[in-house]
Amino acid sequence: MISGTRHWFLACPRSFEVVALDPGQQSRAASGNLSGMTFAESARISAHLEASPARVWRALTDPEELTAWYWPASLSPKATSDPTVGGLFGITTASDDMAFAGEYLELEPPHRIVQSWRWAGDDRDSRVTIDLTPAGTGTDLVVTHAELDEETAEMYRVGWQSCLERLPAHLG
Repeated sequence: MISGTRHWFLACPRSFEVVALDPGQQSRAASGNLSGMTFAESARISAHLEASPARVWRALTDPEELTAWYWPASLSPKATSDPTVGGLFGITTASDDMAFAGEYLELEPPHRIVQSWRWAGDDRDSRVTIDLTPAGTGTDLVVTHAELDEETAEMYRVGWQSCLERLPAHLG
């Protein structure tokens, strides 16, 4: 279990989907076993957005845009983002244990983002893949947060859903 405050994950209870990784994905997971926990679970979240993939890409990679929508303003979020392979990103808040950071591992503008991802106070990275596909007049977005234990996958699923619910209003 990852330490730190996670009250924002509980703000919007939803059903969640925990997906077992295939053997190839499992082999990429760090060690696979830490204190009896396996890290072969993932959370998958999908949404349709009425904006172009390029517009959604900007909202996901521009630090000012991330600051504006990702977490509620009441948390005083501040995002950083250098959307280049090897570039760093993260979002902090007024609370030291309410933050995450990582590195961009793969970028295919405006279609795919792959990131390492670490919650404040955690001792290991997970992996986030965001796929953007044109669909009608908008974009289908799929977030897969992988290399997690089962309990954390469930919490992250709810957390991502809560965050992504703010994105359509930001996109206008």
